Amino acid sequence: MQKLAKDIYVESNFPGVTVGAILTSDGIICIDTPTHPADARRWRLKLAQLSQKPVQFVVNLDHHRDRVLGDQWFEAPVVAHESTRERVRLLPELFKGGLTDAGADADLATDLAGVRIVLPQLTFTDELALIKGGREIHLVHRPGSARGAIWVELPAEQIVFTGDAVTNDVPPFLHDADLEAWLDNLALLQKKKYLAKVVVPGRGSVTDKQGAKDMEAFLKVVRRKVEAIIRARKTRLDAALAAPSLLEYFTVPNAMRDHYTRRLRAGLEHVYDTLTTPSR
Repeated sequence: MQKLAKDIYVESNFPGVTVGAILTSDGIICIDTPTHPADARRWRLKLAQLSQKPVQFVVNLDHHRDRVLGDQWFEAPVVAHESTRERVRLLPELFKGGLTDAGADADLATDLAGVRIVLPQLTFTDELALIKGGREIHLVHRPGSARGAIWVELPAEQIVFTGDAVTNDVPPFLHDADLEAWLDNLALLQKKKYLAKVVVPGRGSVTDKQGAKDMEAFLKVVRRKVEAIIRARKTRLDAALAAPSLLEYFTVPNAMRDHYTRRLRAGLEHVYDTLTTPSR
């Protein structure tokens, strides 16, 4: 666990997603939850050692299973964008586990059968401000990595939790991506006037504006590759076959290469479809 500022903590060592916690005099605000039930319980115990206050809210930065399946272990209202609620609502009430085409880290878990899906109870469309214990917490809709993706912005501490808009040494999900919106938000994050100096990615260790720059560069490579495939009149399968070369932009253990390649394949097919579908 890493302390970023007074009462702000991050844990990036759980498989799946990077999670955070903001301690206030009113209670704890969790940012996402660990994917595996055992890790969720461990995180809950760590937080109990930091504060005797209850978990007041869980904030989900998007709908991806890796970051929402642990919500049930925190027994608190879930806050998310309204589009995230609609996507989570499509999941079965009791999760059965199993592989997906998207290469989610939850696919690798063997302990998810019977996990109860928790629907967000508090949703918003553009922005939501939480004022808790004298601390100002901004939840802002920043689509791109997902339609309902949000960032948690802490102006006073110059910290932002970006969700999958930035990932560090882990390939992002592209299968829900709106590349143009994503690139616009990454450009915003890199501006000098943007509040944050500390960037907490959706996956991987804490970074800074350079992390946003690296992600922007990667997404532009993805777009160029897929556009070249389209110009050559090749198929979405040809786009998917570019996944191994894109994996080289990340440092991943050999045991995870097939898994992350599958994630990128699904993402490249989605990008191909979006670039070949006429705008309405």
